[in-house]
Amino acid sequence: MDKNEIKSKISRGFTIALPIILVAILAMLIVVAMDMAGNEPTLPVGGSNVSDSTTSSGADEEPEPPISDPSSKGLLFTSNGDGTCSLDGIGECTDAFIIVPVVNEDGDIVVEVGGGAFKNCNTIKGIELPNTLKKIGTYAFYGSCVKEIIIPSSVLEIGNYALSGCKYLTKIEVEEGNDNYSSISGVLYNEDGTTLICYPAGKTDNFVNISRDVTQIANMAFYRCSSIKKVNYHGTSRSWEQVEIGAGNDIIDEAFIYCAGDSGK
Repeated sequence: MDKNEIKSKISRGFTIALPIILVAILAMLIVVAMDMAGNEPTLPVGGSNVSDSTTSSGADEEPEPPISDPSSKGLLFTSNGDGTCSLDGIGECTDAFIIVPVVNEDGDIVVEVGGGAFKNCNTIKGIELPNTLKKIGTYAFYGSCVKEIIIPSSVLEIGNYALSGCKYLTKIEVEEGNDNYSSISGVLYNEDGTTLICYPAGKTDNFVNISRDVTQIANMAFYRCSSIKKVNYHGTSRSWEQVEIGAGNDIIDEAFIYCAGDSGK
């Protein structure tokens, strides 16, 4: 075999082997790349062990803004000029349930619900009063759509007709510790239960129980209480005649009066 024939065979062999070599090299590269990808380091759950000054110290974090109470937005307050204020109306507030703040947006302590503040208001269904409150003014909730109300123990004065004529009002509660007012079965009385101040107009009972301790029924205490047909008085008819019944209580005047004391009960 001459040199030219040998060179020709070598050339043909190289031509055949070259693609095989290239494929083998490519396969090796693919295997190496896949192995490297499968061995990438991963961070432990919950973060890295490496200290990060911007997150671990919290020095660069901005404090979260305080959450404002949306139920106090838009309410109308009037400053008393001594660091206290009066809640004087619904203002631009559209909430059905209102949480009256301890202080208004100007930092004045809320000590009063002003006279007529929510008179005939048909958007308010419920209200939470603060324990800083000292006074609820005359006609404050008169004719409104409030359903229940809790009088804080701090309240010293409730003006005339403040809760009268509220056709959806079913319960008036007074917190324990109030020195001037009390509640019995959801009805508002003075502190010793001798004066019935307001019977919720939204109660649907067709009768009312009145203790023999009651000596006075305040003006308009039963205003718009159209469901009442009978009064169960726990004293005698003679003592009932001594009870002072204020104006605006026609329902009581027209109701049947049953005096349990006459039967010895």
